[in-house]
Parts: sequence; structure tokens; C-alpha cells
Amino acid sequence: MAQNERGDWPLAGSDPGQNGVQKDEVVLSPDNAATQFKFLWKLKLGERAKNASSFSEPLLAGRLINAQGFKDFVYWGSADTLYAVDSELGRVVWKKQYSMQNGKAGAGCGVSSLDIMMEPPVVINFKARRRRAPGTPPPPPPTVMKSDERKLGIAPGGGYFGLKGIYVLTPDGMLHEQVMTTGADFAPAVKFLPAGNGDASGLNFADKTIYTETAQDCGGVANGIWSIDLSDGNYKVANYSTGKVQPLALSGPVLTADGTSIFMTGAGSSDANAGVYAGSVVAVDKDMRVADWYTPEGGMASYEAVSPATFAYKGKQLVVAPGKDGSIALLDAASLGGADHHTPLFETPALSKAGEKHGWDGFATWQDKDGAAWVFASVAASVSASGVNGTAAHGAVVAFKVDDADGKLSLEPAWVSGDMVNPAPPRFANGLVIALAGGDASTHAVLHVLNAATGAELFSSKDQVPTYSRLSGVSVGDSHAFFTDHDNVLYSFGIGIEH
Repeated sequence: MAQNERGDWPLAGSDPGQNGVQKDEVVLSPDNAATQFKFLWKLKLGERAKNASSFSEPLLAGRLINAQGFKDFVYWGSADTLYAVDSELGRVVWKKQYSMQNGKAGAGCGVSSLDIMMEPPVVINFKARRRRAPGTPPPPPPTVMKSDERKLGIAPGGGYFGLKGIYVLTPDGMLHEQVMTTGADFAPAVKFLPAGNGDASGLNFADKTIYTETAQDCGGVANGIWSIDLSDGNYKVANYSTGKVQPLALSGPVLTADGTSIFMTGAGSSDANAGVYAGSVVAVDKDMRVADWYTPEGGMASYEAVSPATFAYKGKQLVVAPGKDGSIALLDAASLGGADHHTPLFETPALSKAGEKHGWDGFATWQDKDGAAWVFASVAASVSASGVNGTAAHGAVVAFKVDDADGKLSLEPAWVSGDMVNPAPPRFANGLVIALAGGDASTHAVLHVLNAATGAELFSSKDQVPTYSRLSGVSVGDSHAFFTDHDNVLYSFGIGIEH
């Protein structure tokens, strides 16, 4: 079974590169979005978030079997509770509340939403059966672990259906694994971060290793990137520290196939001797050593939160990220900033005003069946680039096509959306861009569905979401889009299924 065949959304941004793509959408399309896409349901989950800056993004798992038969699940974490919701009916199936010993936040730190992730399914080719020689006995069935012998992250045996669970990093620094259909503890939790209230931001996964990011010097946990190896049950933890410079991702570092972490750093003082680079795109290898970095000549814009995205294209591993003040840069992951660490493959003209603060920016990328690559960027600041679909005084989604002229790559502008207040990172599905304008304390959230080729608006939720979300990511699967608002209400929009 290939990853995402069921419309799964196992990680923030869908995949380790955080490309924001639902590759397996086949029903929802530009032909029916305007007439069939609609509000489906909403569900209150716990009390309003105390920390307005808490990032959260629902995760999706389809066709799981529980006592009621096959169900599609939406998972979401509040500050202390993990919820599993029936994605079609909008009903809580189970919830798991965590008891934490050291729950007091330090100065400048707050209790954030639980960080959650699922291990993407292994790709299995059911057609590739090995034929046994005549008379050869079948191999013995795999041993199934007893419940008290299980270890976090280690498959319990029993073949393909010996599935594991959903991972949860709680504010006390412990990593948990819950059975996806029941919420039961799969195995004892293990220590990930060295202390509680480390203000971890997001979880990502590659090659049996989970990664997270910490910032704001919270709880005595150093700013930087952290990893925990699940491959052998010894749970080795590694760390790269950014010193006083803060990493800027809300959803953890993006990852290449070899486990290289790529992330953005905020303002501050660089220290080459300590491997700290402020206002940069930094790559750290699996051993948590700086592999490369790109620092724009002249400095970046003022970002509060931003994540790059990485994708393969024509034999290169590319990275799209902020460039010089207000621009977007296209980088080669093999040499982020060239020999001088300041030279990208390509840099767009500035999209926003120099010095303007960006609340939360992000990206999605897509390569169509004809090989054409697209980049979609959310800009949470006024967009000054000329657009065809209206003005963008507060923010917008901007689309580019990757052009390859005589081996020189560039980002060619395609369209600019209408005005959006605090747009979340865009999502792509079957010719559509799903964009959530998160709003703010005086502006409610609005979900938009756009034609990916033209930027034309096909659907808007208008006033159907009464409050703002601001830092909720959007997940997409089975013709549905999910997100939460500031009051911890989970929303489902899409094409419904008759019951």
C-alpha cells in the first residue's frame, strides 16, 4: 500500500518535506469545487487555548478497523488531550488525557498544543510475491509481542496488520505512542527532551527517527533541533543547538530522504565557531552537525514563524524558502547558498515591503504528470506584487511555476490570490489550492478553495467560521479539509458522503 493511498495526512504538511500535497485526491477537482464543496460539520474539543501562539494541525488516517468497523479518523491535540474523531460523522471516538508532573511554564513560555505525528505507511508491493519451490514449507508466522513486552516505535509483529500508533510529545518532554483505534498506550513512554516545557514545535519523521524543534529558551531546553532514534529501542537522543538564535518553524524541521534537517533561523548574532547562523536557511545532518547554510545578502525580512519546503526536481533536491528581504529563494539542497553561502539558484523580486513583519509564512509544492513544477507560498504581510485576483493589503497566496531555461532554474510568477489575513501554508489537491486565511482577534478565519492554475476562487467559507484560527494548519484527505479555530473547534469542509 503506497503512502497516502487512503487519503492519510500523517505529518504536518503531509510529508517529511512539508510539501502540503494530498497526492491521492481523485474526487474533489476544479470541476466540482464550486458546486459541491461545502461546510460539513464542526466539533468543540476542550476549552479555548490559553496560548494564542500555539500551532496545531489535524492529522488523518483512513480505513482503520475498530469495534464499529472501518472508520476514517481525524486526530488533534489540545494542551493536554489527544482526540480521535470520526471524520465523516464529526463525533469523538476516543480521547486520551495526559498527566504531566512539571506543567508550569517559564517566563515567556506557554503551554502549547500537543505535538503529534504518525509514521507514514511502508510502501508494500502486494504483487511482488515470492514463489516457494515445490515441497518447501512456508516460513513460520512472525512472533507477536505481548502487550507488556512492547517498546515504543518497535513494530509488535504479526505481519502487515501489526500496526503501531500515533506519536505524541507532551510538554514534560516525554514521547508517547497510542494505539490509533482505541487510544490505549502502545508501550511505555520514553524521554525525548531533557526537561519539561521546552516549547517544542512540531514532529517530523525520516528513517526511523523523529525530529522536533525548540525555541525561546523554554524550560531549560536549548534552542535547536532534536532527534530520537527509534530503530533499536535504545532511544538515542541527539541535538543541534542554535544558541540564542531561535529556529522559526512551527511544524518542526523539513527533512530530506537522508535525514538532513532544513530549517529557518531568526534574527540574532551568528557564530561560525559554534555553527550558529542567524537569519538563515540551515541544513543539519543526521548526526546533528551543520552541513550547509544560506544567508541572504542584505538580510531576511522580519519573520515570526516560517518553514521552507523541499522537493525533488530533475535530479536535484530543491528547497524553497525566504530570500533577501521580502523575496522567495530557490535553493539547491546540495549547496544551499553556493560557495559563499549567499548565492541562491534564483531569487524573486521582493513580494512585500522591506522591514514589514511577517506573522507566519509557508509553502506547498507540486509537480504535475507532465513534469511541470509549481510553488505556492503564503505571505502573511502585504503583497506588493501585481495580482490578477484582487489586492492583498494583509497577505496572500502567491503561485509560481518552476522554469528551466538552458539548465537555469527560476520561479516565474503565475498568480496572486485575493487579500487574506494571516494565511496558513497552502495545500494542494488535484488541481486545487486550499488556503485558510487564519484571521486575527478582529477578523474571523475564512477557508478558500482556488484553481491552482489560475488562482480563481471556487469556494469561500465567508462567515461560517465565527472566530480566528491564526496558527492552525490545514489537512486534506478524502475530499475534506480540516482545521481548528481559536476556541478549539474542529471544522470539516468538503464533499460529503451519503450515509
